[in-house]
Amino acid sequence: MEKFIHKVSKGTRFNQIYIPKSMELNFQAGDIVEVTLLEKSISIHYSKNLTKLSDFKVELIKNIFSKLDNFREIKQIFIIGSFLTQKQDYNDIDIILISEKNFEKEVYETLIEKFELKFHIMTILENNFKSLQKYCPMTRSMLYYFVSNKKFNLPKDTELNKNHIKFLLMMPEDLLTIKLKPRVFYDSLRRLSTIERFLENRSLNPLDINKEIKNILGEKIAIDIRNNEDINEDVIKKLRDIIKSKLKIIYKKT
Repeated sequence: MEKFIHKVSKGTRFNQIYIPKSMELNFQAGDIVEVTLLEKSISIHYSKNLTKLSDFKVELIKNIFSKLDNFREIKQIFIIGSFLTQKQDYNDIDIILISEKNFEKEVYETLIEKFELKFHIMTILENNFKSLQKYCPMTRSMLYYFVSNKKFNLPKDTELNKNHIKFLLMMPEDLLTIKLKPRVFYDSLRRLSTIERFLENRSLNPLDINKEIKNILGEKIAIDIRNNEDINEDVIKKLRDIIKSKLKIIYKKT
């Protein structure tokens, strides 16, 4: 059986597969042929703030994108988080899916079965994504560093959505009266710093925000609550005082 391997080319009206000159006598106009996909062409796009990744990470990301290409409802995929910014200090691979519907469970099970790695998957519905890019501090901070399967740039202009800010403040406010795991305190402080920076039109670089938290709390407490280590009542009081202070600043700016 005659066969050859060639890339699909983009034509004016149709995608095309060109026949090599050496095979012109074997394949002629009017012949019926069968085309089989041997390897999916996967492209990756970096945020402007992200430095070059290791070959291992690039190859893994390409394989993740290739595997998720089977989910036709997914409009865009973002790899974010410490997997991109840390050489080894990351617990899982954070993924944002822009989709018509939420099906994180199916995607999670597919990735676990294929790669046997830890994943944290979030879905943003496609019809909400454009608005969140402008007014959600957390979305903008998460996408400060990213690798995507499609081109993407955060809009420069932002909007103040007071209702959305109030929604984001619910968890930090709850921590003033209820006691949850130390990691929740850490995430809430990061959230408050992110909102404060957003309102002040400052950088939402998550690495800078982590440094800010460490400077406020001291390295030991910051590491302990980030790692969910037990903390005493004195530390909890200190955390609540910082939360109160940041809430006051944010209230004044909104």
